[in-house]
Amino acid sequence: MKEVYLFAGGGTGGHLFPGLAVAEALRQRHPLAQTVFVGTDRDIERRILAENNCPHVALPVSPLRQLWRRPDRFLWRNCRAIAQAKRLIAQYRPRAVIGLGELSSLPLVWTAHRAQIPIVLLEQNALPGRTTRWLAPCARVICVAFPECVDHLPKGIPALMCGNPVRRAIAELLREPPEPSSVHPPTLLVLGGSQGAEPLNAALIELVRRHHPQLSGWMIAHQTGAKQRSLVESAYAALGQPHVVADFFPDIAAMYRQASLVISRAGGTTLAELACAGKPMLLVPYPHATQQHQQANAEVFAGQGAAAVVQQADTAEVTAERLWSVLETWLSNAALRRRLGQAARTFAHPHAADRVVSLLDDAVRSAA
Repeated sequence: MKEVYLFAGGGTGGHLFPGLAVAEALRQRHPLAQTVFVGTDRDIERRILAENNCPHVALPVSPLRQLWRRPDRFLWRNCRAIAQAKRLIAQYRPRAVIGLGELSSLPLVWTAHRAQIPIVLLEQNALPGRTTRWLAPCARVICVAFPECVDHLPKGIPALMCGNPVRRAIAELLREPPEPSSVHPPTLLVLGGSQGAEPLNAALIELVRRHHPQLSGWMIAHQTGAKQRSLVESAYAALGQPHVVADFFPDIAAMYRQASLVISRAGGTTLAELACAGKPMLLVPYPHATQQHQQANAEVFAGQGAAAVVQQADTAEVTAERLWSVLETWLSNAALRRRLGQAARTFAHPHAADRVVSLLDDAVRSAA
């Protein structure tokens, strides 16, 4: 008989990938486990879960911003989401629900809590999101990725430092040398994230336009997000810059392996993966992230010499020059890149998914 575990939330890769890592470890430890993701109907969520062969149910959740713009629609859709969550609980009778820290997790986690089903929450960032703080009283335990996070959670809720769960293919990068010695040409990997990719895309185009001669011999591998792949690819081609451009890299482990350095947003999941890969990071925190949590994440890494942080400016031209002020040294200094990569690996937690599964097992046993 299948033992069902429901994963609540999604919407972005940063929330989904830790869930996928835990689901992978859960199925390895418990062969009868069935994992089902319950989240949103966003294209990126459907794509990621389909590529990983994961059953997926979308709830008609409305984002919080709709409460002020269309309160009638917000209430109607979220009431429907709660009703659907109740039906899913009755249908699957899950052993536990794992909350992934995104607003769409609220209906299922709240419904499961009322049905006395054990809840485990994952928090990927140094500052906990609103959803984690709202749902904390429902949880048997909150698994955090940064020790700094614990001080910002409600008192009396068990919160344990597990690290951010990463998929097995990412964890195995820890066994490999961080600097790809045999890769020609060296590769600059650019990751814009599922939010805020467009300003970073524009800044990179401007950087290449201004400093193309100094980038001679370098390949740029650029994950642009869904809307701007053609624009970025055309710009690099017109400038004569060697490039690989995709809206989304499905085999991100291969891209990490190839990269000599990385320009990225500072979401907790991306940082956890880059730590396993041991890559020097030039971080551009997304300035509109809730509670500036990306800034907090970046500062933790930078404080230990594992990254440099550049603030996004109002214009692509200024952001490009801020990036270049760091890149100019990094591109020609392999020894510095190695030191940064080694420092990044001090943040690696390759066994985080197994730790979460152990806590999940404890929660299920205590509820029996």
